[in-house]
Amino acid sequence: MQLEDASKMNLLYDFYGGLLKQKQREIFRMYYAEDLSLAEVAADVGVSRQAVHETLKKSVAALEEYENKLGLATKYALAEKTLTSVGAAISLLAEERASDAELTDRLCGIRAIIDRLEL
Repeated sequence: MQLEDASKMNLLYDFYGGLLKQKQREIFRMYYAEDLSLAEVAADVGVSRQAVHETLKKSVAALEEYENKLGLATKYALAEKTLTSVGAAISLLAEERASDAELTDRLCGIRAIIDRLEL
């Protein structure tokens, strides 16, 4: 499992994990969040390694289907990227216009709002 895949799965789980069955959530959390192997998860849960693999496969498919239909994780990532870009632009403007007190005050107010909105 690559780190990028695990991060994506954990993000999808954060948004849609509550829609999975309890057993799916438990196995998913152990494998992706706790980074246990299939064999370790199987031993902890008391099922076969193959059962863990199948449960993970179904869980991943379900999470990806929810994301395809609802797009919440994609929207979240876009909002986070946008806020970061806006924040950087505002910081740059504030540095360039530091002598204009009114503009600086407004930019600081906007920066404070963005800081509260950062996800």
